[in-house]
Amino acid sequence: MTQPLIIDLHLDLAWDALFWNRDLTIDAHEVRRQEEEEPPQVAEDIDCGYCTVTFPEMRRGSVGIMCSTIMSRIQLRAGRMRDGMRTQEQAMAMGRGHLAYYQAMAARGEIKPVRSLADLDEAEAAWADPPPETPVYHILSMESADPIADADDVEFWWNAGLRVVGPAHFGENTYIHGTSTVGGLKPAAKPLYKAMREAGMILDITHMADQAVKESFDLWDGPILASHCMCRSLVRGQRHLDDWMIKEVIARDGVIGMVFGHFFFDPACVWEELPSRREYEAKLSMEAIVPHVEHIADLAGGSTANVAIGTDMDGGFGAEITPTDVDTIADLQGFGPTLSRAGYSDEDVSGILHGNALRMFRRVWSQ
Repeated sequence: MTQPLIIDLHLDLAWDALFWNRDLTIDAHEVRRQEEEEPPQVAEDIDCGYCTVTFPEMRRGSVGIMCSTIMSRIQLRAGRMRDGMRTQEQAMAMGRGHLAYYQAMAARGEIKPVRSLADLDEAEAAWADPPPETPVYHILSMESADPIADADDVEFWWNAGLRVVGPAHFGENTYIHGTSTVGGLKPAAKPLYKAMREAGMILDITHMADQAVKESFDLWDGPILASHCMCRSLVRGQRHLDDWMIKEVIARDGVIGMVFGHFFFDPACVWEELPSRREYEAKLSMEAIVPHVEHIADLAGGSTANVAIGTDMDGGFGAEITPTDVDTIADLQGFGPTLSRAGYSDEDVSGILHGNALRMFRRVWSQ
């Protein structure tokens, strides 16, 4: 029996490959074995967690469409945050490197870009009954807009396939205030938004500081999503969406991707007071994500049409922090049965796994 298609709205795979030096063309457990053989001082220094995402694992779990990120930002090193750049020019160069990685994986046949409605239709058809060699289709996205030099550079990135931009990440950058900061949009954001809107890009509000979210809502009249966010009313912390943000995403017919990291769905966690991954014991299964689905649906009048999946798996954490019933991304196939046991209809489940994201992209690219 063919597994249902799953769409993941946020995977930092180029960052995972280049920053952690991982070969994503092999089995995740083989990646773990390679890393276990590193000298102890190297393993202690990199602290990347247990690999959960590679292309073979995605195929095994029918995660056939993803938003693949370009991710580099201006931020000085602090604690585990060691991947920031000192200057925007460095971030621009790193972003081009991430783009080159995806291009290399496409040339190898591991992935295939989705840039249009026709590409999206091809991707859905390919994963209806996929042979083993079917590529993972990817919609290019960006987390932190620092790799975009300025508004004039948007044309280059659009032509390179970039379709989704989340201007913020950790800290503040060239354009905006993000996670763990207080503030709004910077002067460079307005022309950036204008160029993005004219190109046809989707704005991702993930990681924005609260004031930045409000100012973005006031300024942006195009398509919107929250690729990997949870509900602040259930798990405390600025990183998550407040109810007024969720309502606005719903009003604009956007989608919100559920994150598969414990710190996002464990009510005992506060984002500003997160424990060390080495000291934290994962104890919750995928059932702990269901209350966030329910909360968004309640705010939408009982509809799950705005709920999707944006796991962020391997985005700075590994299997030690995923739900207890998720070892690799292939185990996302268990989320459908989890939702069914919670009382959701087959239509609801199909929408959350892939249908709602497909609908959003189709609406945007049909305009």
